[in-house]
Amino acid sequence: MKSKLLMLAGVAGILIASPSTDALADVSVRIGTGGHHRSAFVIDRPPRFVRLATPGFSIAIGSSPYDIILSGNFYYLYNHGHWYRSHRYNGPWKKIHHRKLPYRIRRYRIDQIRKFRAVENNRWRDRYEHRYRRFERRDDRRDDRRDRRDDRRFDRRDDWPMHRR
Repeated sequence: MKSKLLMLAGVAGILIASPSTDALADVSVRIGTGGHHRSAFVIDRPPRFVRLATPGFSIAIGSSPYDIILSGNFYYLYNHGHWYRSHRYNGPWKKIHHRKLPYRIRRYRIDQIRKFRAVENNRWRDRYEHRYRRFERRDDRRDDRRDRRDDRRFDRRDDWPMHRR
């Protein structure tokens, strides 16, 4: 008992005699982009490009939701009044000023580029889409035949135990 009291008095003396130090904690959280504005555009598959002879660049056709242009080794994307550039079709995209565009692209307004795209989309659709529709219809017919065959098999299986009795 005496030893416990002595030990308690010793611990209390050490705590009282020791100088108190203020514990300071500083937490700083900073989220940034490293000084560059990089935008995320979701492009899940490579777009189809058609080379346009008159303007001298390639433009994405098909179901791409963005205006994407391929010129040289760069992809250029136009979205909400801003131009972006990347080495790959799926990014990372870096915002650039209109003056940094190649002259081939810069000399056309976005409305003209969209007209080029619409003409090429129509031309592509007229030329190639009927081929894809034909294959899709053939695949649909195959699926229908498989479904009917499977239905017949299951019908026979349901009736089978009754014939066995």
